[in-house]
Amino acid sequence: MTNKDIETHFNESCARRNEFWTSVGKVDPDVLGHVINPTFMDGPRWPSLRQSFIIVRKNTSTIIASDGLSDPFDDIDESPNGEACNGFGLEFYVETPGNLEPVIGSWQFELVWQMSQNAAHAGNIQSLLRKLKYMTTELYDVSVPKEFHGDEERTGVLVGLHSNTVPSQVELSLETVDIVNVKLLTLKELQYVIKHGKEGREQLANLLLQQDNPTYSDLSRKSVVPSKAWWKI
Repeated sequence: MTNKDIETHFNESCARRNEFWTSVGKVDPDVLGHVINPTFMDGPRWPSLRQSFIIVRKNTSTIIASDGLSDPFDDIDESPNGEACNGFGLEFYVETPGNLEPVIGSWQFELVWQMSQNAAHAGNIQSLLRKLKYMTTELYDVSVPKEFHGDEERTGVLVGLHSNTVPSQVELSLETVDIVNVKLLTLKELQYVIKHGKEGREQLANLLLQQDNPTYSDLSRKSVVPSKAWWKI
């Protein structure tokens, strides 16, 4: 693939992602980025080096989404098996109730930023997520209240819940990529998944999907893990 081909796919992918989010809500005109790209400060490399995030306003919620993890690789040698593809094949988003202001410095932004950096570092999260359906992980440096912190002040998230209003995939220029929700977990929910593993994670996801707005991340949300003895696997 020539540099001109890469540029064409990059522009088309950006346009299709923007069309996707415009169909979901009102997209803020300005994207969020860094004055100095974290890649140049020993951070993980995103496919086209571009690391940005967009804000989408819905009637009842705000979405913060990564915008660049699914860019085509600007260096074909960096792509899996040396084949042309849309980066890591996914983008992450956090959805939170209300009109979030400011976004920069919010724990919601920190969630999606940390998850995106982890994905860029790992490189293969899409294949793992497609295999498992749901994933849980713990993120550092998220400024949620202490009651959400687990060991070493890590914050738990569930990755992969499907939204009632945000499609889970979008077709870009080279392939169909996944649009992946990142949901804040209560400490009780995180501890349950740690204890019960895959089955606990799936049961937790099923309980969350029974709630209104299952993909929302909200500090006031009550845990769905009951305390009764029948909550066992």
